[in-house]
Amino acid sequence: MSHPHYLITSISNSGSAPENSFRKLQNAAACPSAPYGEMFKLEVPSLMVGTLDSLMNLSDDLGKTDSIIESIVRKVEKSSMELAGKKATELTVGGVPSTRYIQQFAWDYAKYPNRRPLKELVSLISSGVSAIDEELKQLSNSYGDKQAALQDAKRKKGGNLTTVDLNDVLEEKVVKNLKIFDTEYLKTVFVAVSKNQVEVFENEIYVLGGELVGYGGPDWSGMPHGLGQPQNFGSQVDRHQKKGLPSYQAP
Repeated sequence: MSHPHYLITSISNSGSAPENSFRKLQNAAACPSAPYGEMFKLEVPSLMVGTLDSLMNLSDDLGKTDSIIESIVRKVEKSSMELAGKKATELTVGGVPSTRYIQQFAWDYAKYPNRRPLKELVSLISSGVSAIDEELKQLSNSYGDKQAALQDAKRKKGGNLTTVDLNDVLEEKVVKNLKIFDTEYLKTVFVAVSKNQVEVFENEIYVLGGELVGYGGPDWSGMPHGLGQPQNFGSQVDRHQKKGLPSYQAP
């Protein structure tokens, strides 16, 4: 996005009215065939300059202040471009396009009273820009957190059962029809096993409860969306005959 370049020029009135000096400058730059550029008046009120020493001291600090403010403005612009992408629009100043803001600049007497010392006005401007920088940092951090949460949610939604939290899979609507035990002697446990670990699980872990009544469950490897759905194991007698007496105690 291209922007016009502006030069701020301060010229002497030579003891005459400011309008006369501005008109002379316009005439000097006028060229019908190849105009040097447009000119706009930058209306700045009379300010309390103070002593020459205070003005010189302030002048030494203005270079640093100017660099800090420009870097913050560039940071705001960069953040806006990165977030908006191809939909980026021109930034505004108080709702006004930057080009029009410069060409029709008006001093904000409410924020920056012209009867205050120059050093105080510079401090007010710096404080306002610093507040914008701090707000940008907070918004960037908040946006980053939300982006991370979104990516985590996508990962959980698209991941397999060995990488996601089963608490997110076994939602209330999934387990509301299940009879789940959570007592001192009986507890229902859900386990997700990857395909390449099924044999190890069945041979080394699954057999630990082989003699328990009702031990076991369906194989969801071919239909993972059935995880948590009610399964019919038959009557208690059927399970007893199939699994044997509950005589085994896990170590």
